[in-house]
Amino acid sequence: MKTIFPRILILFLAVTCSLGVYASEAPKVKKHRVTKQRHHNKADVTPQVTKNNQDMDKLCVDKANELAFTLMLEQSKKEPFKSFTFSPLSVGYALAMASNGASGTTLKEIEALTGPSAVANSFYSNYVARFSPTVMMSNLLALSNRFPIEQSYINSIKGIYNAQMCNLNFGTSEATQKLNEWIKQQSNGEFDKIIEQTNPNELSYIINYMRFKALWQNPFDKNLTWNKDFTNDDGSTMQVPTMFQYFNEQYYEDNKCQAISKKYDNSEYHMLIVLPKDTKINKFLTTMNAEVFNHIISSLKTTERKIDLNLPQFSTNCNLNLREMLATLMPTAFDETADFSRLSKVRSYINRFTQDTKIDVNEYGTEASGVTVQSNMFKSINLPFNANHPFLYFIYDETTHAILLAGQYCGD
Repeated sequence: MKTIFPRILILFLAVTCSLGVYASEAPKVKKHRVTKQRHHNKADVTPQVTKNNQDMDKLCVDKANELAFTLMLEQSKKEPFKSFTFSPLSVGYALAMASNGASGTTLKEIEALTGPSAVANSFYSNYVARFSPTVMMSNLLALSNRFPIEQSYINSIKGIYNAQMCNLNFGTSEATQKLNEWIKQQSNGEFDKIIEQTNPNELSYIINYMRFKALWQNPFDKNLTWNKDFTNDDGSTMQVPTMFQYFNEQYYEDNKCQAISKKYDNSEYHMLIVLPKDTKINKFLTTMNAEVFNHIISSLKTTERKIDLNLPQFSTNCNLNLREMLATLMPTAFDETADFSRLSKVRSYINRFTQDTKIDVNEYGTEASGVTVQSNMFKSINLPFNANHPFLYFIYDETTHAILLAGQYCGD
């Protein structure tokens, strides 16, 4: 029997970024007080956004979205026939937090991906507050008991990002357990044992947890979900539960792709689904960037004809090790030339950068398993949007066009 949940899409995600020190550095002990997390309040946000603030927001959004397409293309090249999902916004969020400890070339490399550190701090610290309760976020800064940390860095992470803080003896099972317990508590048990072990030479951990929860404004009828063929780019064909809807919302088409934007209820968020026409998904991704993404969104319009929308139900669990991809974009941050002197006088570098993401897309939030379906074929005079081969999807807000979540679906 299917289990009904009061949601259409749930996203759980944890980004982990840790910095390790070189073994030659002499450890020093510096204790820090554990503080409780403070929460943004929507009433604290100034309702009038100035033109200058809008320009700064656009700069950060464009940077984050461009990074999204860079990472998507690399991941698609790495595993071309496999589904994946990740949060570009959360990657940018973690990088912006890390920038507060960086200097010199390392800071410039991070700022090339996030925008100026001060601007990124302002954007990321305010973004989630504007869009709660659809998006909820929490941060943890865990510091080693063995090494001295700059108080200015602690103040910035506490004050700007409202991070919870703790001091741990990295390299012990107790430290690993406490980090995993924090992630498990924030995610209500969705994530467990994300961190296998810590290292005694690790200096700090930045952990960003984000949750997205929203209903479709126009939900699918679960009685119209059927098993249909889905053909992956490697030629393999499988049967996947496919939702159906007469769709008369926003639509875009050119000679390369079709795209639809499906709105979530009581929020500014949409899911943009981009379906290539005659091109394999990894080749199509080479033509996508932030500019093309913005063009598609700005060109969306409600068609006079109804659209026959066929969209697979899908659930994707994904673990991405982003260290290698990011190291090509900000190389000094990951090797002995790193400059995190605003974090600590002890020389350090980023030694891990991972993201774990879960997404579930269906009619009303119904579990994908146990769906009763039947297979039928019919002809229609409506405009077809038949997602029966690999496609891209993006959850974005209509105000800034920031991509909260991006992914590739290949039927697996």
